[in-house]
Amino acid sequence: MELQQHLGHPHPLVFHPEMNHQSEETICCFGCKRKGKGPDFSCSECGFFLHKGCAEAPIEIQHHPFHRDHPLILRQLSSIEEQGGDYCKVCHCYIGEQFSYCCSSCKIAFHLKCSLLQRDTSGNFIEILHRTHQHPLLLMDNQNFLLKYRECFGCSTELVNDSYGCFDCNIFFHKKCVELPIKISHPYHRKHQLILESDFRFCNLCQVSHSGLFYRCSICNLDFHSECLPPSVIKDKKHHEHPFTLLLRPNSFTCDACDTQGDNVSYICSTCNIQVHKDCISLPRFIRLTLHHHPLSRNFFLSIHFHDSRTWDCRICYKKINMEHGSYCCSRPNCEFVIHVKCAISWENKFWYDITELENPDEFKELDESGNLIFRVLRGTKVGDNFVAAEIIHSSHDQHSLTFNDEINDNKHCNGCMMPISSSFYYCSCCDFFLHKACAELPRRTLLWFPQSSFRLLTDGIFKCWLCDYDCSGFSYKTANGLVVCLRCATTPHNFTYQAKEPHYLFYDAENVSNCSACGRRRDRKGSYICKDCNFVLNSGCVTLPKTARHNFDEHPLKLVYEDNNDYPLHHWCDICEKERDSKFWFYHCKVCDNAMHPKCVLGEYPFIKLGSKYKYKGHPHPLSFIQKIDYHPLCEKCREPCQDLSLECEEHGCNFVGHWKCLRVFSEVYSYHH
Repeated sequence: MELQQHLGHPHPLVFHPEMNHQSEETICCFGCKRKGKGPDFSCSECGFFLHKGCAEAPIEIQHHPFHRDHPLILRQLSSIEEQGGDYCKVCHCYIGEQFSYCCSSCKIAFHLKCSLLQRDTSGNFIEILHRTHQHPLLLMDNQNFLLKYRECFGCSTELVNDSYGCFDCNIFFHKKCVELPIKISHPYHRKHQLILESDFRFCNLCQVSHSGLFYRCSICNLDFHSECLPPSVIKDKKHHEHPFTLLLRPNSFTCDACDTQGDNVSYICSTCNIQVHKDCISLPRFIRLTLHHHPLSRNFFLSIHFHDSRTWDCRICYKKINMEHGSYCCSRPNCEFVIHVKCAISWENKFWYDITELENPDEFKELDESGNLIFRVLRGTKVGDNFVAAEIIHSSHDQHSLTFNDEINDNKHCNGCMMPISSSFYYCSCCDFFLHKACAELPRRTLLWFPQSSFRLLTDGIFKCWLCDYDCSGFSYKTANGLVVCLRCATTPHNFTYQAKEPHYLFYDAENVSNCSACGRRRDRKGSYICKDCNFVLNSGCVTLPKTARHNFDEHPLKLVYEDNNDYPLHHWCDICEKERDSKFWFYHCKVCDNAMHPKCVLGEYPFIKLGSKYKYKGHPHPLSFIQKIDYHPLCEKCREPCQDLSLECEEHGCNFVGHWKCLRVFSEVYSYHH
């Protein structure tokens, strides 16, 4: 079948009953700007493509429900603004480069897909009157723009199938919700018939107020949300092998699936002897959790015999697991990872831990990070019984090779994590470049316990860490949507033992807003690390503080101290800024000189930006370098104050541009990357 011409297109359009897979992924329809699915018309000469529905759209529509007074004319891209403006009168979205229906008299326009409502065999638009709504409802298919991201007014779920809508009230209903019976008799309320109504009311079944469709008994003054009225039997073999039967007598119970209290409606499986909420019937059997490398399986009764009492704790909230009720536990032998069901289904936790359903755990593939490294070994050596790479070429410093050293050198800082060299490392004999061995061996792509599915390693640039809020240079992990975390946060586990004055077993609590035990500050977002057994709390910035540091005020290494036991009031002062210290909070101390200092005074305002790092500032044509002026203090280009703090200086000969980092970063929408 061939369409000779469409809206002035110069070439014939050929009909294709089915699209190939590649077209579905890449080609957008010129009529509605959506990717192709199903039958289409396309031009073999110039790539012009139209869905079958868009190609067969009528040139003129009389008495359209959106605009009954004048005919609507189908217009090409070039005439949209001339004929009817560039915003759809119904959905108020920009029309852009796609077809539209326009009224030249009223100068209004409508998206092609907003306008194509369903019709009956006579060509009339399908409208119905429903007792729950005062205006006629129009039938629309699920491709209509107006249904995108909207919810059904009746059941508050996404509009994914054919639906009815009222454009005067901007209200939409699933077709199945509009077709609900007006009167029903239900076994949950046998005394009287229930009548369908639309309102905002309190549901006597779920004990929550809803807007939408309700079945009401006016005699008993009872309201039941249409979605809450339970079916007598639920068969869902995907999530449970046996049918669940409605327990008609209201009662209080503990759900065997999620271990929380339930009231009124419950379902029982007589084969398994369990009683659950209606919503818990469809809980996934298997899930994947970024916090753990293996798939997790749902269990109504946990039969695993743990060896360590700590493993009886949920690995998200670290509260006790009730072994006689539901949980998700690792499906691999000898792996004792377990979490509450309520922690798995929490919306907050879904953001933090990327919990997704697995159809078949046997098809689960762990992330293979071998061959995912960013260095090349030039020669190796044996250290004890282990083979290590003695000389490597690393992609972050490929101009010179790096040599292995297993000594500690806290006078130098790692160019990856910006922390003092506290373990074996690689160094460049030509440059001031150092990398911890662990930082050099990081994979190019990996999964972290934070949200998102995959992180990509970046080895250059200036960025603000999403988790600890520090400005940083060095390595980072970044997601496709721009979330960036520094190596210190990326390599800090979700749970671990932190050795302060005494050991604390910490885990990350995304909802914790307590004051930090190290600095006293409170975080209103992103949570903190908290101790399972006491009130010890650390925010993400303090949990990565270096245990030792150096400052030119003192020639000796400074040790991080967690409590000041000196009761002498005059001792509680910082020897750098000469301001008072709070003895309850952490500080750096020199045992030889008995100097005590605020962590911020020792580390500085920007402790994780290395001097000499490059930065491309949008307001200046040349590359800039981070500096700390000591001998003289030029004036900042922005604030005109002396540059005594961390600053940026132009590398171009003869260009005297210089500015505070705190001033220039305000004018940068995003920090820059060079790779």
